[in-house]
Amino acid sequence: MENDFVFVGQKPIMSYVLAVLTHVNSGHDHVFIKARGSMISKAVDISQIIKRKFSKDLKLGNVEIGTEELAGEDNKKRNVSFISIELKR
Repeated sequence: MENDFVFVGQKPIMSYVLAVLTHVNSGHDHVFIKARGSMISKAVDISQIIKRKFSKDLKLGNVEIGTEELAGEDNKKRNVSFISIELKR
């Protein structure tokens, strides 16, 4: 299950699109796109690009939103929003 996640960060959008498509085309039934904080909108863009332009057979599965508590560089705890978007056949 851990291998079914694509974590969104600073790379260009198409890098993540390619990662998701590679994962699905290698025989997996589903993939989760996960992002935190300001990368949430990028995760939504990635899921929509895949659904509309590259793989029309993938459907939107569960979408989970929430808040995670993370320790910063100064060891102070802070709350960070996240989204997890499932795409499945």
